[in-house]
Amino acid sequence: MHSPLTQTPCVHQSLKDNQYSEDSYATLAFDAMGCRFEILVDVTRSPYEQGDCMAVCEDLRELVFDWHARLSFFERGSISSQINRSKTDTALVLDEDMFSLISMCEDLRIKTSGSFNIAAGSLMQAHGFRNDSIDDLSGLDLNNAFDLDRQHRTIHRIDNRIALDFGAIAKGYVLDEMKSELETNGISNAFIHGGTSSALGMGLGQHNKYWRVDIGDDLFVEMKEMSIGVSENHGRTISTNGIEHGHVMNPRSLRPVNNTISRVVCVHPSAAFADAFSTACCVSPQLIEKLSNESCSLILFENDKEPTIYDPLGVVRKYSEDSYE
Repeated sequence: MHSPLTQTPCVHQSLKDNQYSEDSYATLAFDAMGCRFEILVDVTRSPYEQGDCMAVCEDLRELVFDWHARLSFFERGSISSQINRSKTDTALVLDEDMFSLISMCEDLRIKTSGSFNIAAGSLMQAHGFRNDSIDDLSGLDLNNAFDLDRQHRTIHRIDNRIALDFGAIAKGYVLDEMKSELETNGISNAFIHGGTSSALGMGLGQHNKYWRVDIGDDLFVEMKEMSIGVSENHGRTISTNGIEHGHVMNPRSLRPVNNTISRVVCVHPSAAFADAFSTACCVSPQLIEKLSNESCSLILFENDKEPTIYDPLGVVRKYSEDSYE
């Protein structure tokens, strides 16, 4: 699973096709969730002037800061940290938004056969990616990590070793929330990303074309009201007993991922789903055929091999001379 501190600089907006002027776009960049967020709003296609578009961008920044404060694994006052410190016999009442996010994560855990699991934060501790460590994983069942009471909107941990970590979905979830706010404000043409590993395109970019995002190996994605999530098996690594392993954890084996997949790109209408599915396929590449039926396209980058592309959405393109027109 992604750590909130992991930055994945492998996907970026293609400037070959999306040059813009200061007059045409309102832009805002800021640091949050251990990465750099950037917002690009098309002023000319919005119902507002430049200053009002900037005000919307600033409101979006506050939305991101709010979710950062809720989800940070490292801030003691965050809701995530409160859950991770709670006693196993204590049920915590959650606000509606937080409960909705955790419920979504549970649905995604089931959909991915356990390869995506926010309880994998426990494994980050066990395998050296956290200051606090867990020495004994025996009997730990991450598929039954906590109970959710939908009637009373509560959560309680089943095992005191369970640590929730939203790093594999937080940025995508926040991008979806930002998109909703933009739509509420009547803005339908924008591009936003968090740390370049999570990106979302709305409407059209320059030259009345869909936003384009480079994904490597001379490939790009046409963002037809789509989002992109990227997971890298070795975006962050440590060495234990002379063996190097990456930060993506396998919730089923309770070990760091050990396969030949270097990177997975998922394209989906939801940025949260794109993040979760890219992580799941990093953990279990065999899921790609199943998940490609979930309204998404998937690109697997494997060591020393051509990328494997499942593209039912028809959005993956290869650069050619006429790609820039």
